[in-house]
Formats: sequence, structure tokens, C-alpha cells
Amino acid sequence: MAPSKARAAWPGQRPGPCLPRLVLLGCLGLAAGPAMTQEIFEERKEQCADCHGVGDAEAMQEAPALGGIDAYYALLQLVAFREGDRENAIMSSMVEDMSDDDLRAASDWIAELTRPAPSEGTPDAQRMEAGAALAEEHRCGSCHGAEYLGGSQMPPLRNQHEDYLAKALHDYKTERRIGARAAMVEIAEPLSDEDIDTLAFYLAHLTD
Repeated sequence: MAPSKARAAWPGQRPGPCLPRLVLLGCLGLAAGPAMTQEIFEERKEQCADCHGVGDAEAMQEAPALGGIDAYYALLQLVAFREGDRENAIMSSMVEDMSDDDLRAASDWIAELTRPAPSEGTPDAQRMEAGAALAEEHRCGSCHGAEYLGGSQMPPLRNQHEDYLAKALHDYKTERRIGARAAMVEIAEPLSDEDIDTLAFYLAHLTD
């Protein structure tokens, strides 16, 4: 399989959102009526697509694919970036002045995107077998779903960008990113660098 083209760098992420605040804001956002003031998101939508590789765009290095993410989960993350509960320089600058309607419009747009396709080429069978064993050992499917497609409070892992998956696991392992729960820190802590690379490879290359 040919190596993928290098992509622009994506800044690191630090401790994650405060769950009570996010649940409250998220519920309020989803319960509200139709978005009325979403001009800022409309102006920046193309930038979002370019950075995350929507359509024919080449995603930035370590930026996640957005397709397949539930609207509720997307809204929680966007609120977290705006409120400073999840840190990322690019994302914070993109959403810091967005209204609630902007964030609802963005999360609805994300939820309508097609989930990413499996990576091209035939993946290494030995690495896939090792990755499957690690995913089973660490019970990835118990939270992210048997097919790793996520849900309203969990992100999808299936066919996510391999470099993003590896970075996320490294960030959890080193506690640069904690999230609303400490579960991912506990899961990632015993993983070796090789384990992380193998898990990321496996999840990114799952076939339908």
C-alpha cells in the first residue's frame, strides 16, 4: 500500500470537557428550535471541510474525519472547544465567537456527512489480527459499539484517520487529553507505542 500524502500539522489537545456543563449545554442546544443565527458557521463551513478532508479535500495531519459522528456528540465537542473545556488552538479560534445556533448548525452538518471509507489497499493480515486482539482485550467495542460506529455520546472509530487515532491514544496515555471520564486514560496507560500504532492501523483499515 502506497504511503499517504503528508498533511499539515494539527495542534495537540489537552484535558477534556466538564461533563455536567456539556450535558446541560448540549441538551439545551438540541432542545432549542430551528437555528436562526448561524452566519459564522456558514462562512467557515468550507474551512471545516478542507481541514477535515470532506469530499475531495486532503485532511490536515492528525485531524479527524467527521463523517459518521452523531449530532449530539459533535455538539458536545464543539461546545467544549468554545467554552475552553477541550483545548485545541485551531478549533478554539474557529468556534470561540460562534453562537449556539452556529454550533447546532455545525453539528447537524457533521451528522449528515458520509462516514469515511476503508483505507485503500489490502491491509497487513498480521497487523489486523494483532489489532483485533488488542481491541477485544481492551473492550473497545463495549463503548464504541460492536462495529466501532460510536453513538450519541461516543465517537466512531471505524475507518477514522489512522494518524488521528494514534495521536488521540498517545494524548490519553500521557494525560494531555482526559475527557469527561478517566476511562480512556486508564485504557491507554498500559499501551505501548507499538500497541497504539497497531490499534490505530486496525481501526483505520477495517473493511465493510
